Amino acid sequence: MFKIRKSFDDELESKYSLRFKKYGATAEGSYWINKARQELRFEIMIKEILKLQNNLELSIGDIGCGYGALVDYIATKYNPRKIRYFGTDISTDLINYCTENYDQSWAEFTIGSKPHSDVDVCLMSGTYNLAATHNALDWENHIFKNLTECWFKTQKMLIFNLQTSDTTHISSGKIFYANKNNILNRCNALLNTAVCVEHIDLPFDTTFVIKKK
Repeated sequence: MFKIRKSFDDELESKYSLRFKKYGATAEGSYWINKARQELRFEIMIKEILKLQNNLELSIGDIGCGYGALVDYIATKYNPRKIRYFGTDISTDLINYCTENYDQSWAEFTIGSKPHSDVDVCLMSGTYNLAATHNALDWENHIFKNLTECWFKTQKMLIFNLQTSDTTHISSGKIFYANKNNILNRCNALLNTAVCVEHIDLPFDTTFVIKKK
């Protein structure tokens, strides 16, 4: 599994770095279709996270943070005074960009695939959409290996989204589509009870919310 994980990370780091060099710090630069869809996913997740807040400070680990788009979104849409943000990505180029271009006192960036320390919320927006293989089962297993590692660093909530379909498959463009019920069953068995959140404007997208007891 370690060799598979390493080869997946190496391939993805190369793909994301090349994409970033081509399109820059844009939604397209991180394989999003457009900024509107990117930010709608952020909105869905942040609304779920804020249900936990109760006027308390929250730390958020953004796994697969890319060029730091969530930092801009939080700064523009919300009051970040009660948020501590930790962005993590496997791409050195992307983390270097974030470190050089964001100076918010509440945001930090590190290289990796899981939080470097415990966080209240672990978030993955689009992190697992682009597969590094054509084998759907291998990729799903890779996702749950990463989710499990992040779960151990999560204090209150783990939240992630996936493209979903009736059948688990990887498209010709290497986009992973999961079977929603299969993901729910694996979450329930390995982590905790998961709840689905869906939006009419994202018909093939499901957000999975898992709270700690």
